[in-house]
Amino acid sequence: MDGTLLNDKMEVSSRNIQAIKDAENDGIEFLIATGRGLGEAKPFLRNQVHPGYITLNGAEVFDRNEKLVSSNPIPAATQNKVIDYFKKYNVYFEIVTDKGIFSNSREERVNNLASLLAKLNPSISHKQALRDTQERIKMMPMNFVDNYDEILNDSSYKIMKIIGFNKHQHRILAPMKKEITKNLKDVVVTSSSPNNVEVNSVNAQKGIALLQYAKSRHILPEEIMAIGDNLNDYSMIRDAGIGVAMANAIPAIKKLAQISTDSNINDGVAQVIEKTIEDNQNQG
Repeated sequence: MDGTLLNDKMEVSSRNIQAIKDAENDGIEFLIATGRGLGEAKPFLRNQVHPGYITLNGAEVFDRNEKLVSSNPIPAATQNKVIDYFKKYNVYFEIVTDKGIFSNSREERVNNLASLLAKLNPSISHKQALRDTQERIKMMPMNFVDNYDEILNDSSYKIMKIIGFNKHQHRILAPMKKEITKNLKDVVVTSSSPNNVEVNSVNAQKGIALLQYAKSRHILPEEIMAIGDNLNDYSMIRDAGIGVAMANAIPAIKKLAQISTDSNINDGVAQVIEKTIEDNQNQG
């Protein structure tokens, strides 16, 4: 969603909404694949379309009726090892569970989301991003706690994703990602923006979830188009029959994808959907 379906106002534009509706009317099943949880992602669609969801980078998948069809939490034996790395590098992090998202600092939550918004949308200032975030956070499902011990020591919680934020991408985040990847083989490390790190179970990847969902719907890999902009989209753009890079995508995604579309600010998702529908009609 961020950097792809959402524009610089952190909204799904009317054109994108209409394109999704047109795709569904043309027999194309549209699926949201996001690092966000269902409760975070769903409100952006304003109850105008009702797709299936690959959420938390593939940790949870829901069908169009919002029924949970798969769940891949971080192994219990590994979650504390992951957290030790965030502490080692002094990186603020949040814990995403099957019972909601938890943060131990409202100030860090606001500041980091504002930085993310500003990085994804260079047309707005950090001050404006901060104002927008302070308003939006009131509507976002978030639980604030003094510390994470109660959650980590309660086996009834499943840790679906751990996400950390830091502005020092190369000096701090890059070496931390490298160390986690080298030493913990049952998790995968991705990013949805330059200032974050997202850790999931190795089985919780957008590409894996997308192919499994497609198989359940009797859809072949070559019949799938995946659209994205950042590293947490890499696996699905690699695995889909057609991978599409946003104009604002990072270089690795542009290199991987077969085709490109316009930026998130210019409704790039709608443009590639409209072109696909037109091609289908011409072929028919």
